[in-house]
Formats: sequence, C-alpha cells, structure tokens
Amino acid sequence: MLSARSTILVVILLPLAVAYADKRQAEERLRYWLQQPDSRGGVFSQGKLDGVDYRKLLRGAVAYDRASLVELFRYTADGQLMGEGAETHCEVLHDLLEHWGDTRFAAVLSRQSKHVRTAVIADLDYGWQYPAWKSTEFPRTYRLAEHQKIQMALPAGKTSNQSLEPTAGRHEKLQR
Repeated sequence: MLSARSTILVVILLPLAVAYADKRQAEERLRYWLQQPDSRGGVFSQGKLDGVDYRKLLRGAVAYDRASLVELFRYTADGQLMGEGAETHCEVLHDLLEHWGDTRFAAVLSRQSKHVRTAVIADLDYGWQYPAWKSTEFPRTYRLAEHQKIQMALPAGKTSNQSLEPTAGRHEKLQR
C-alpha cells in the first residue's frame, strides 16, 4: 500500500513527467525538421526564395534564441509560404509552442504587432489537430489574438445529402 507521502509525490511529479515528455517529443520533431534536406516546395526552399534562412532561424528558435523566434513570427505574417512549405511551417510553430512552453512563447509573441500575432495564431489554429485548439491548452498564447473558426456553410437553398443515398439522377447515369 502506498503511503501518503508516496501518493503526494506521485500527484506532484506525474504532471511534471508528462509535461517533460511532451516537450521532449516537440524537440525531437523540431530536430527532425532541421535534418530534412531542401526540397522543391518545402519550407527551406521557399524561405530561400523569400530571402530567409529558415533552417538557421529554426535552429536558433530550438536553442531558445528569442531573435530567431521573432523572425519566424515575422516570416509567418510577411512570407510567401504556400502548399507543403506552409503546412510544415504550421507544424513547426506548434512544435515551437510546445518546446518553448506557453509562458515563454506568449511572452515573445505578445511583443509583436497585431498583424504578426494574428498571423501566428491563425497558423497555429490551422495546424492544430482535431478537435481544434481549446482555450485551456496554452491559454496565454491562445488569448493573444482572435481565433477564426472555419464554418462549412452550404449555398443558400441547398441541403446536405446526409442519408448517403445517391444524389437524384446520378444513380441512373452511373448505370448507363
């Protein structure tokens, strides 16, 4: 049977161990990105086209260099990333948030212009895994800009075909 003292230690240390494991996984993912070769359409190649040494900035941000993180934030807002490069950048921002932790990440981001904060939060929102970023996860960073929820609206007068039945007329066309 566990003593009261052991129980208290478990209650105190378990959340710290989980937080450390999450931070460690984020660091491993960031190091993975740093090892990737330049590929056409990738974040490193697109950065070069924009005159940004993305790999150098990422290396600095992983080493907790504020200036590198700030430049990545600015590139988020003012860069021309698209496709694979944009997707990777969203993942990198999320990993940097986990790596830096909410307090330090938010402290750096909060000193940026509204334009930059909005762009970073939008990219974090975009890259967040289902079921989306909740205000209780990284709350300091979450509060730094408004979050735009993507609404899937149907055109006026249209309804969803949720019955999974073939669309009217389509079934006959497929059989011809």
